[in-house]
Amino acid sequence: MLSPHIHHSEGLDLTQEIIDQFWVTYDEENKQTAPTKDEIITYLTSKGVSKNLAEAVDMVLRPFELRKVGRRKKGGNLLTKFLT
Repeated sequence: MLSPHIHHSEGLDLTQEIIDQFWVTYDEENKQTAPTKDEIITYLTSKGVSKNLAEAVDMVLRPFELRKVGRRKKGGNLLTKFLT
């Protein structure tokens, strides 16, 4: 949990909310458990948060190794589907 004694802001409140709502089930051993950027941004913008702030919150919370890779969609690729 972020320390409430040093500094308080709406952005920090949103960051803690996203941790509690989306990142508590993340398993570093299973990257598929990470929430997608779109999930985070959609959730925050539906609450009236600007897209810029929503993207900033996502960027701060998303581990560097997950920023460019993205999460694969369930079901695999076409070759996998064709071979099974």
